[in-house]
Amino acid sequence: MTLAEPRTAATNDKIPTAEELIGRARALAPKLKERAVKAERDRNIPQESVDEYIASGLIHTLQPRRWGGYEHDHEVAFNIAVELGKSTCGSSAWCLNYLGDHACILAHFPEEAQHDVWSRNKAACIATSAAPTGKVSVVAGGYRLNGRWSWCSGLRHSQWIMIGGLAQRPGEDHPDMRLYLVPVAEVKQEDTWYCAGLRGSGSQTVVLDDVFVPEHRSVSFATLRDGCSPGSRVNTNPIYRGPFVAVHSYALAGPVLGLARGAYAEFIQWTRQRYLTYTQLAIAQHVPVQIKIAEIAAQIDAAELLLRRALATARAHYSAMSLEIRALLRRDYVYAVHALRKAMDDLIRISGSSGLMDNNPVQRCWRDVHAISSHVMMNWDVPAENFGRLEFGLPLNPAYPAY
Repeated sequence: MTLAEPRTAATNDKIPTAEELIGRARALAPKLKERAVKAERDRNIPQESVDEYIASGLIHTLQPRRWGGYEHDHEVAFNIAVELGKSTCGSSAWCLNYLGDHACILAHFPEEAQHDVWSRNKAACIATSAAPTGKVSVVAGGYRLNGRWSWCSGLRHSQWIMIGGLAQRPGEDHPDMRLYLVPVAEVKQEDTWYCAGLRGSGSQTVVLDDVFVPEHRSVSFATLRDGCSPGSRVNTNPIYRGPFVAVHSYALAGPVLGLARGAYAEFIQWTRQRYLTYTQLAIAQHVPVQIKIAEIAAQIDAAELLLRRALATARAHYSAMSLEIRALLRRDYVYAVHALRKAMDDLIRISGSSGLMDNNPVQRCWRDVHAISSHVMMNWDVPAENFGRLEFGLPLNPAYPAY
């Protein structure tokens, strides 16, 4: 058998239900909460958290069954991310959630790449840095990568990293945006992650010096965008056929919803014991606070309803998603995250000066939500423009090839 021939790994006959997996995430959340301050201080989530996440099986949620995974859909992964976010440790929720999501992305790579990773370790951890900031050269048999790539969340805990880059071939008018799968052992890590939010995510910079990537460890982003990747031919579950950007935005929204829920619960419990400094009136009895908390709760509920509609819509259109549905999903995911950010701004505003103290989890959630909502995929202008263009019968803006 050659490497190019398809392989069937041992299937997993003991697939936990969605409820079991969500329950495991719920049980893990208190441990993440206990370690949240340490994660921020160390600028890295503790190894115990990664080990417990893997031991719980959560990393296999979206992984193909043929490689020992569970092949649940993205709504299950979203619900897990929400439970992790409720821990109030956004860094842990962000990194751990993406370990599961990246297994789904690897399932889109050619069969040989999947074999390279999962034949050695079915619970391999994979980081990403998708922005094409370095240089890619097309060479015989593959590509050579040089340069620096930032925002590599969870890199310290990963064995592999997916790196974005533009491959320009002779005779082609436009470069091909691709992802390249590289062993972490072949990259240099630079400790650059000093940030106001997601402080514990360890989102360092990698430096590649003439690293060779064979052709089979690369995938064109266009095939991910259009739901026709090489991996979808061997992993035939509909979850591997949905347009990438329209579907995988769930991975940013899930932790944000969880953080908003976690911060809200912390605020309610804390405020039941608080008193106005000069009058000693119980803050919980203060009518303006009661009215504001009702508004914040409604904002969070409304965002969740929008997100769940998006998830249901994506599931119904995995294998045949029109441009209109893609634009709708992107609009809804991004709008919901921005609504949750506003809810967090309102919550911190009524928390007073003590709400800004390092030992108050509300401010940590607030910072982490702002960090996630600042991600390029959460830029409101792009999905808003394309949704509006389609509404008026205009084509998508070609400046945004990720659609």
